[in-house]
Formats: sequence, C-alpha cells, structure tokens
Amino acid sequence: MNKERLQVLLHQYLNDTISESNCIELLDYLDKAGTDKIADAVIIELIDLESGPSFGEQQTHEILQRIQSDSRFKRSSSEKEERYNLFIINRNRWLQVAAAMLILITGGVLYLLHQKNVQVTKNNIVKAQQTQILPGSNKAYLTMGNGKVIYLSNANNGVLAKTNSVNVLKPRNGQIVYKANTAATDQAITYNTLTTPKGGEYQVVLPDGTKVWLNAASSLSYPTEFTGKERHVKLTGEAYFEVAKNKDKPFFVSIDDVQVRVLGTHFNIEAYSDDHNIKATLLEGSVQVTKNQNRSLLKPGQQAVINSNSNNIMIADANIDDVMAWKNGYFIFDHDNITGIMKKVSRWYDVDIEYNGNYDDQKFGGTFYRSKSIAELLQHLEKVGKIHFTITGRRIIVMN
Repeated sequence: MNKERLQVLLHQYLNDTISESNCIELLDYLDKAGTDKIADAVIIELIDLESGPSFGEQQTHEILQRIQSDSRFKRSSSEKEERYNLFIINRNRWLQVAAAMLILITGGVLYLLHQKNVQVTKNNIVKAQQTQILPGSNKAYLTMGNGKVIYLSNANNGVLAKTNSVNVLKPRNGQIVYKANTAATDQAITYNTLTTPKGGEYQVVLPDGTKVWLNAASSLSYPTEFTGKERHVKLTGEAYFEVAKNKDKPFFVSIDDVQVRVLGTHFNIEAYSDDHNIKATLLEGSVQVTKNQNRSLLKPGQQAVINSNSNNIMIADANIDDVMAWKNGYFIFDHDNITGIMKKVSRWYDVDIEYNGNYDDQKFGGTFYRSKSIAELLQHLEKVGKIHFTITGRRIIVMN
C-alpha cells in the first residue's frame, strides 16, 4: 500500500465514510506493515501549529509500537470483519472520541485502535460537566496604588481609572492599557499590580508601550509611569514580554533574586513558586540574566534555567514552540512527566491534584487545545499512557 492510499483510508476511517472492504484493507495493512512504514505516513505534517495540533515523531512511534505488540491485531480475516461490524455499531461513540483526539488524521486512527489502558469512564466526564470545570479565560484583577481593586471580568470597557499621570483603559476584554496624561503635574509615582487567578490570563500595555501577556496564577507589579534612567517591573508566575525599545532606558524584570535586563526584545519568563527552576527564554533581541554575582547573556532561541537553590545559570537551546504554547492556546507535552503536566492543568483549569501511585517512569507527549474540556484532556493522557484519573468535585485523582 502506498502512502497516498494509506492517507485516504485513514481519512475515510475518521470521517465514517469507509466501506467494509476498505476498513478490512486498512486493518490488514496495520497487521502486516512495519512500524516505520506506518510512521512515515502518519507523521506527515498535515496539521501544524498554525491550523491545529500535531504529534511529534517519537510519540507516534511509541503508539505504533504498542499497536504492533497488541495481540488483538493478529487475528483472522473473519475476526476483522467482526471488528468492522463492531465499528459500525459503535461508530457514533467512536466519532465523539475521535473529535476529542488531538492529531486528527495523522494519529486519530491509532488512538481508535489502541484500546488497552485508554478508557476514561463516562462517570468521570459526567462529573466534570456537573462541577463545571471549565478551561481558563480572560480573568484578572487590578490592584491600584491606593489599594482599590478592580475585577476586570466585571468591568465595562472604557476608562477604568484616572491618576495624575495616566489613564487606565480597558479597550476590550482581556486587555488593559496605560495612556499618559499629557496634562500631568508632578506627583509621586504609584505602583499597580495585575493578577491572574488560577484559570485566568490577561494582557497589559504598560505606560512605555511594552506589551505583557500574563499566564494563569501570575502577577506583575509596575509603576504607573517609568521615570528615571531605568524601567523596573516585578513578576511571579509566567509572562511573555514584548518590550518597547528605548536604548537610553533599559527594562528590568525582577523575580526574587533573579533579574532580567533588556533594551527592547521579546522573551518569556516562567517563574512559578512551586517550581524549582526559573526559565527565561529569548525569542528576539538580547537579554542579560543575573543571579547575585552571576551573569549570562542570551541569544535568540536560547533559554536560561536558574535553580532556586543555586547561583548557576544554565544556558541551552530552547524549544520555542513548547515555550510559547500557552500564549498560542495550546498545551504541548514533549516527553514530560505527569507531575509537570498536572501543574499546568491545575493552574489552567483551577483544580487540585492528588496522586495515588508512582509515575516516574512514564513520559507523555502530544499537543492539546487549552480551550478543550478537562475531561477531553484527561482522556488524551489515558490514551497515550498507563494512567487513569478520577474527578471528584474540583479534585483530580491520578492513579495507575
């Protein structure tokens, strides 16, 4: 079977247009073909990050190897016909599962065939729906210098606040902008803090024109006006910066005893308090990372990793797609362990995580829309690993 024929059969299978003979042909080919031959077809990038999620080659091979070792795919042709009939009977349920799969044509059929250790119970999905565990959205609150708190989700678009130096505007949901007051008189500069809860994200345009995107469970403190020879902000959590260029006034981001210095550039900082490492990733321009007396200069495409218990700054090439996934609306898992994955899940879906078992030897891969339900995400993780989940209220229990 050539590559084009395989792709046609995969497409027909997922779209419920495959005939009995074509279905048996596809299953027979999966029985006989080598893993490499199948992988060559399914890893073709029919879907990329601009149009939808995809699976990496390594994860595709792992799933194919599981399929090849599954005794259910070493059956007679009559049994294959029975499998086809079962497929017809259950096609509506299978198509619902296929809609939740991340890799569509390139890997969906492999998920459909891989039934061992992959089932999320209907009760779990019902529980998730009943407790309304929804994906994150544009939610944040702004704490003004005088202590006033503005809940941005409830605030109308327009002018949120006025100070002597700036007007704070909400031009649209998900963004606030600081505009200088041209008639300002001398007055002490105050600090504002933008905070996103678990399950929230927001964007702010600072008084100098710098754009900042805040991920869930994060906060950014900044002055209402950048005076003097430097610009300083403080971050907890994760944020992506597009710093307005000003060679005479460098921009500093402080995270505890770590400082990032820039003139004008694009970079991401991940600095959650429950992680041991701070990660600064440079997309464009140049930044200097400092911890105590140690300094390192980043080039575009590099990432600095700073451990909280050490002054060392480790520099390595970054996977930009992984780093920017959250801002682009995705989770990307690239051989990640379940504890790291569930930290992201907890922050975005605002749930608590409980572990019941040992998962250190398991790694997970794939790409998933952050707009999808948590039940679909957990279903995906069960499909690619030997792991199960139970949803109780807003608590996710991870089990072997």
